Amino acid sequence: MSIAGRSGWSDDTWSYLNDPRMPALEHGWKLHISARPGDLDAVSRLVLPVLSRYVCHAKFARDPAMLRRLNSGVVSAGAVGKAITVYPTAGAVVEVARELVAVLRGREGPRIVSDRRVDPGAPVYYRYGPFTGDYRTGRSGRLESVMAGPDGQLFDGLAVGRYRCPPWAEDPFVTGSGRGAGPSAPGLGGGRYTVTAGIARAARGNVYRAVDHMLGEPVVVKQARAFVDEDESGRDARHRLRNERAVLTALDGVTGVPRALDYFSHQSDEYLVMSACGDRDLRREVLRNGPYRDVGTRPGALSVLASRLLRVLDAIHGRNVVVRDLKPGNVVLDGSGPAHCHVIDFGVSELDGTGPGGATPGYSEPVLRAAGPAAPADDYYALGATLFFAATGLDPVIVDTDHALNRDRTLACLAWALPGPARRRIRASITGLLSFDPAVRTAAADRLRTGRAGTSRRPARPRLDGDLLEEIIEHTTAYCVGEAHAIVDPVRAARRNVPAPIDVYGGSSGLGLELLHHAHRPHVRSAVTALARWTAEQSRNLSPGFYTGRTGVELFLAEAGSAAGPESDAGVSSGQPVLPDRAPDGGPPEADLISGAAGIGLGRLLLARRALRAGHRHAADRHLAVAADCYRMLESGTARLTPPGADTGGSAALREGLAHGEAGVVCFLLEYGGLTGDPDAVHRSERAARHLAAVTPDIIAAAAEPGATRRYGSWCRGLAGIGTVLVRAAERIDEPGYLGLAQRAARACAALAPRMPLVTQCCGLAGTGDLMLDVAEATASEEFLDAAETVALLILSRSGGTSSRPVFPDAGLAGPSATWAGGSAGVLSFFRRLRGRGGPRLGLPA
Repeated sequence: MSIAGRSGWSDDTWSYLNDPRMPALEHGWKLHISARPGDLDAVSRLVLPVLSRYVCHAKFARDPAMLRRLNSGVVSAGAVGKAITVYPTAGAVVEVARELVAVLRGREGPRIVSDRRVDPGAPVYYRYGPFTGDYRTGRSGRLESVMAGPDGQLFDGLAVGRYRCPPWAEDPFVTGSGRGAGPSAPGLGGGRYTVTAGIARAARGNVYRAVDHMLGEPVVVKQARAFVDEDESGRDARHRLRNERAVLTALDGVTGVPRALDYFSHQSDEYLVMSACGDRDLRREVLRNGPYRDVGTRPGALSVLASRLLRVLDAIHGRNVVVRDLKPGNVVLDGSGPAHCHVIDFGVSELDGTGPGGATPGYSEPVLRAAGPAAPADDYYALGATLFFAATGLDPVIVDTDHALNRDRTLACLAWALPGPARRRIRASITGLLSFDPAVRTAAADRLRTGRAGTSRRPARPRLDGDLLEEIIEHTTAYCVGEAHAIVDPVRAARRNVPAPIDVYGGSSGLGLELLHHAHRPHVRSAVTALARWTAEQSRNLSPGFYTGRTGVELFLAEAGSAAGPESDAGVSSGQPVLPDRAPDGGPPEADLISGAAGIGLGRLLLARRALRAGHRHAADRHLAVAADCYRMLESGTARLTPPGADTGGSAALREGLAHGEAGVVCFLLEYGGLTGDPDAVHRSERAARHLAAVTPDIIAAAAEPGATRRYGSWCRGLAGIGTVLVRAAERIDEPGYLGLAQRAARACAALAPRMPLVTQCCGLAGTGDLMLDVAEATASEEFLDAAETVALLILSRSGGTSSRPVFPDAGLAGPSATWAGGSAGVLSFFRRLRGRGGPRLGLPA
């Protein structure tokens, strides 16, 4: 496809058409055209003549297969339906939209949930979003598309599952067409059902709680969006909902499944109304209140859950139905607990050997055949995986392409989480159910029915000696070097829909700072040099922050010896502020370590120390002046902590955490007072440290509660970060009691570690292991060195590959990445320190 005078190229997802007359715009009103995969070529032929008459850029889904993937919701709910995107000039958006509506009237495509519809008769949508805007790592660690308004206020422009608009943008479609009643309207089914709450928001359709006015009872209404997740035969989400209706009809009267009450259409979407089974699912229950146990806390709960689920499965199988998608989110609990749980979601289930197909990785997918009907024994595997989650709070390992390796690593996690002879019986049951042999699974189910005990073998654990650590470090360093080269490769960069971040948290600077510790290894120095050069060339609208902003980037460039070293004015006189003047939401500047004043101040102290070592006194003074400004912002209350969440029961210790809370501020104050010797700063740091120490025992006690979230063990939000600061405080203030508290915090983290699913620095095991090493260094205690080695073995049990060549999953528990906070670079940092029995940590002076 082409338009005369316009340049075109393609990446893995899109084919682009760029108009040289188009002015440079970072963001504005853009148009999206929805289409079905089979109609992509025809729709493109209709759209191209319209675009030829206007100044605009555009991109098209590369081919029908890619559009099928976009429309499936796998990429994101916000990507569904976006076959074509048009970037018009500001004054032409309405005129272009109306012409597109005229040529596309009557065409069909998935509804684009992130946009508003221009006209109900055509699949043309609009929203305000980025054209070529910058991307950065947000406070939550998620990539954000940064749009700055006229007053400097920032707005995340990434598309999500609902319409969002920045406050400065005025809707050009004044009639607001397309804003009529949708599935969330007060009345559905001709007014019979009134929606009272949302249960789930998904690309295929939402799930709601509602009231049936005819029966006067609460119900659940499940939506299937037209043309979403459409396969080559034309079957879409509605087909799966019709299948669920047929399955529930066949299961009518079975205890433990919902009843199908009604089925209707609203516009092009379809809805299934079911009886309400409970107010929470097993996933949320376990994450909120802790794993199920047969000993200690919640005695007997796991056996009761296993027996109930098996009875429900037996009844389902008796009606010639195979569930195919049993998992924690599809087990619903009511006030009676596990003895009365229900199985829901039969969209991919098979009735009499037929169904639409589909499965969840790690649960039923590992044992389902590529062809032919599923069998009841397949549901037993999913039962074992569901009980594994109930017992550990962990999903099965799915990192490797080898299902058997994933299963073996899952069983290793089970052994860590449920040690001791008292838990042998449930370990044996889960182990038998997770066999790849249907006969073994069936026998395990029979033993569950009769209460007989099975046998299980503890999986072999690797011997974590110096040779193995060296192999892990060498392999992971080589992987990170390869990822560094991929970042700077212009060919690979052109294939990315989003430019690679350059910050410390999730970008090139964090990767480069860790690689600098491995400069003696092959190819590392050249990779870091190329990464630093590429990073310095990027022009990004970064905040001043340390982990997510410009301060951390400057530290990497300085450490890498680039032209933006401490002796230059790079980043200080660039016209961009070195201190925050407001939060992204327009509120007071943030005080936290990740993006606020505490982190900026800490980063400037690190830059000042480096400048002093290099003999650049003038540069050091500039950095110290910024650090002093950060100190004054914190002391005066100009910068404020705004942790993302409340410290309620079952939540992590956000107010006191290192990344977003008080521990991060204490960390900066300790280093500032120690470096400057300012008596007021020293007194302020001692006072802040005392307060942190005073509240830590309560946090440790909360972390020991059965319902304590596993994030209490994390570096960013929990005790791993708090403990690290207490170790620093014990050294800076010479207060042994703080070191004792750090030891208690480390023991609490060690108890939580087997329940932590992530292997990463942020919210994961690598950050937890680093606390063990900090305490081991400070106390010369073998206890905490052993605990660090245990954390390393836990990391290996949650990873793919071999023990010596592991594949570390990123924070999404999917494939690997090389970022510091959520990928392999941060895990490499922990293994490096474990090999050396300590050593420097990112963000802290040696």
